Amino acid sequence: MRIDIWSDVVCPWCWIGKHRFQRGVELLGEDAPQLDVHWHPFLLDPEAGTTPVPLMEAYAAKFGGVERTQQMLAQTQSAAQAMGLPMDFSQGQVKVSTLPAHRLLWLAGQYGVQEQVGEALFRAHFAEGRNLAEPQVLIGAAAAGDIPAERVQAMLASDEGLAEVQAGIGQAQALGIQSVPTFVINGQYAVQGGQPPEVFAQVLRKIAAEQAPAPAASQDEQACGPDGCSV
Repeated sequence: MRIDIWSDVVCPWCWIGKHRFQRGVELLGEDAPQLDVHWHPFLLDPEAGTTPVPLMEAYAAKFGGVERTQQMLAQTQSAAQAMGLPMDFSQGQVKVSTLPAHRLLWLAGQYGVQEQVGEALFRAHFAEGRNLAEPQVLIGAAAAGDIPAERVQAMLASDEGLAEVQAGIGQAQALGIQSVPTFVINGQYAVQGGQPPEVFAQVLRKIAAEQAPAPAASQDEQACGPDGCSV
């Protein structure tokens, strides 16, 4: 079963949703289908630049004040911690372009380690307050997937991966994806948001049942038609 996930590494519900999805798969136990997971880029804030801006300051301007922002982040942080994720908005997170991080995720895809590198990027931002536009931070995240530092440096010094990332962002627009995370299953079914694990389990179970091949008819059944059975 193919799973295409559009996500951004500075989207808190993308990190929560990632783990809720994985928990949903675990709930299926032995009935869990074999998954082929692909991560795709989405820019939560296309206007963000390479100069870091304190996240609290940026959110306060966007969501109508510091108090409202603190309440919103506290609720989101609680939801993350309920999943065992060390999200901590007191670590001095910054608003910055995630385009370099998405290029790293594209590179990680070439090595087959998007899961490991993506998780490292989420942790760097949400648990450690690291600037995801800094080369050393990206090199550190790449190490989670055993990608050599010099390979990351070479990518960042060029335009490698840029066209592919832009194409992925364009694909999201073509599909009408306006919020993340969005999980597209087998190119036909979409689940949006960080849904509870039970919802993901239910959807996967339903799709697996729909796609299961019909049981083969017995020889006697094959000989029977709408008007009777042949001898």
